[in-house]
Amino acid sequence: MKNLFAFTAIIFCLLLVLASCSRKNDSFISRNLHAVGTEYNTLYNGNLALQAGLDNIEANYRDNYWDILPVERLTVKDEIRVSADDRSDPNFSLAEEKAVKAVQKHSMLIDGEEVNPQIDEAYMLLGKARYYDQRFIPSLEAFNYVLQFMPESDEIRMAKIWREKTNMRLENNEIAIENLQQLIKEDSLEIEREELILANATLAQAYLNVDKVDSALIYMNRAAQKTKDRATEGRYKFIAGQLFAKAGQRDSAIAHFDEVIELHRKIPRNYYVNAFIEKIKLRDTVEQSDDEFLEVFNELEENRENRPWLDIINYRKAIYLETIDSVDGAVAYYNKSLKAGDRDPYLQGNIYDALGRISFDDARFETAGKYFDSASTRYEDKSREQRAVIKKRENLADIILYESNRRSADSLLSIVAMSDGERVEYYNNYIEELKEREAQLAEQAAIEEANLAQQKTALATIQTNNSVNNRLGPPSGATINDSGPTSTNSGFYFYIPATVARGKLQFRAIWGNRALKDNWNLASVNSNLIDEATDGSVTAIENGDLAPEYQAAYYIDRLPKGQVALDSIAGARDFAYYQLGVLYKEKFKRNDLAIDRFETLLTFEPEEKLLLPTLYNLYLMGRDGSNDGSDIAFAKAEQYKSTIISQYPETRYAQILQNPDGKLDTSETAEGVYNRIFKQYEQENYAAVIEQANNQIIRFAGDPIIPKLELLKTYASGRLYGFKAYKEGLDFIALNYPSTEVGKEAAVLAADAEKLVIPSEFAPEENSNNFKLVYTVDAANEQLINDLKLNLEQPAKALGSDITYSIDVYTPQQSLLVIHGMKTKDRAAQVATYLDENLKGVELPSMPVAISSENYKIIQVYKSLNDYMIQIP
Repeated sequence: MKNLFAFTAIIFCLLLVLASCSRKNDSFISRNLHAVGTEYNTLYNGNLALQAGLDNIEANYRDNYWDILPVERLTVKDEIRVSADDRSDPNFSLAEEKAVKAVQKHSMLIDGEEVNPQIDEAYMLLGKARYYDQRFIPSLEAFNYVLQFMPESDEIRMAKIWREKTNMRLENNEIAIENLQQLIKEDSLEIEREELILANATLAQAYLNVDKVDSALIYMNRAAQKTKDRATEGRYKFIAGQLFAKAGQRDSAIAHFDEVIELHRKIPRNYYVNAFIEKIKLRDTVEQSDDEFLEVFNELEENRENRPWLDIINYRKAIYLETIDSVDGAVAYYNKSLKAGDRDPYLQGNIYDALGRISFDDARFETAGKYFDSASTRYEDKSREQRAVIKKRENLADIILYESNRRSADSLLSIVAMSDGERVEYYNNYIEELKEREAQLAEQAAIEEANLAQQKTALATIQTNNSVNNRLGPPSGATINDSGPTSTNSGFYFYIPATVARGKLQFRAIWGNRALKDNWNLASVNSNLIDEATDGSVTAIENGDLAPEYQAAYYIDRLPKGQVALDSIAGARDFAYYQLGVLYKEKFKRNDLAIDRFETLLTFEPEEKLLLPTLYNLYLMGRDGSNDGSDIAFAKAEQYKSTIISQYPETRYAQILQNPDGKLDTSETAEGVYNRIFKQYEQENYAAVIEQANNQIIRFAGDPIIPKLELLKTYASGRLYGFKAYKEGLDFIALNYPSTEVGKEAAVLAADAEKLVIPSEFAPEENSNNFKLVYTVDAANEQLINDLKLNLEQPAKALGSDITYSIDVYTPQQSLLVIHGMKTKDRAAQVATYLDENLKGVELPSMPVAISSENYKIIQVYKSLNDYMIQIP
């Protein structure tokens, strides 16, 4: 009986507990059972997952010290994510899953209020997981839930702060500023230190987002002074220092960077090193001497702990050396910075840009161009820095092109002028240099192969040890990790350029220059092919088929032959020298280089079209030089002037020199000629424009007016010969004058023309409501055209205000009299009849053709009126 009573009592207690666990029962037991289940099960695991995700963010995030650091280390993508698909980190997915599970199993929302004291933490975990997963709108919903349904929660202020953090990510900065200021003001007595620090830091970031540096500085400084976490303190004080520097408060900025430096090993090393860098950027040459600054740089450079930051340290030292005019030292340290690492592409871009600038100032324009090319690949696409460096490179494009052309031509012509023996000796010396370079490559490959062998040996030893350890089993709680390479791909033969180069050299030394085909080696099967040297290197045999590049005849046979070929090379050389003279004089204001190129050109006895402008440019530079008191410059200028006037008296250059103070005939200057041809274009004399432009392009060869004349001719060609001629003209200008403004304009027009879709097939006209009446007119019959213009006005008015007329250019032989404004072909026939009967004083030139406006555009683009008359009845 007692047993039955005890059993009944146990069953009753169990039922009582189960009833108390109901999520709808607001009892002490129910609340606490659900709270314990929430905290020690789902929330615990969820917070572990969240922390793992934060650790991943911390490990992968790279601060950009070129700008003010953000308060929070988080790289936010541009797009706003709402969906849970394509998550950034599975840890945040797990954290969200645990938070949702806690809510689903343990939430006790009774009468509009959440009574489980742990559910607020579940929603905070849910909001943070979504926040770091960059799904900010769902994250905002989670924080708002806490604020709406759990007003008594001890997480209420933290929920408000996180809500505003999320608002900032959604670019609602003004809302975040207003709410955070209200929170700090109203809860100043109750707010905890951690909450106050986070609120101030978040408010600082919100002000930074709206570019209010002074306000951001106030709250960032407050957060920095209150935090006790050393890493956070180092970051906040560093940001405060940056803000003071941006606000122009140099002393306060330096004081904050000094505070960061004083923290030393208590903070991450990157803050410590970059605090020194920021102080150096704010240096005062009055307070600190050059020797003191060099001492700071040397200490930073020599400290082994700073090795990961040697790139930025060396870069800043290079800048400093430039400021004290130690250019060679600056170049050395710029290069040291490049060798120190490639972790910061922006830094590398700055270094290449600086080296390019130094090369440019030293008139090494081709070298500068190469540096600017390297810089552009390091900067972000379409960034301000990339656009600036590309512009610098484009300004050098012509110099690099023509310098390369002149060197190539000079080299070829000098070799051609040598005797046979001198050419053989020249190329034999070149071959010896080639062998030396290849031997250096082979030596480098041997060193890399030896290093690879050592790595493989070390890896084999580690793997053997690991194998033994695996059999014995690791110590309790320990894990075994390979400390060797994680992949053998890095040691694969074809991944090492120097090794590949060495292999090619050895193959060619043994087998010669073999074609890639079956049985490639049969022709060389000979037991005497290989002669092993005592040092083990492989060399070519006496009767072996040496690679062509090792024989002087290989190069000599490829030299240009014949007077026509040599004249062509000489002409290209002369043109390159002239263009270089003009560019150095006009674009880069380097008269010394311009004079050198022009005077060298004169020694080649160039054609008159280059000779005259060369003499004139030398006269101008000599005259300008004589203004500085140089008698030699004056004498040279007078000599060039005398040559032009005496030997070429009828030229425009002689006219200018003989009338320096008089009113010149500007119609014969390049601009005057262009203006005259342009007037012909405005008058629609397109054939004359093309003919005159062609003549003047030859006459003014090398003059900057040439691209403009080419473009004017292209416009006229398009009107006369159609779309194809227009497109070909634009392509020619874009390819031949790429660095000029006209060339760039032509490139844009050519790209637009490519996108322009104009069908060549005629469209059906049944549904058309706009027709034209077209008569063909002999383009050469100016009298007829003038009579038509004179006599058509009255009949056109009589037909109504919608009827107009024009005489359009069609081809060089034909113009078109076009009557506009008819909605149907029947109306066009009526107009044709009326004109035939009422046009007085002139006879219409041909039978009219009624054509829709769409098809008229096609015939003008493709010059296909005859095709239309055949295809369309």
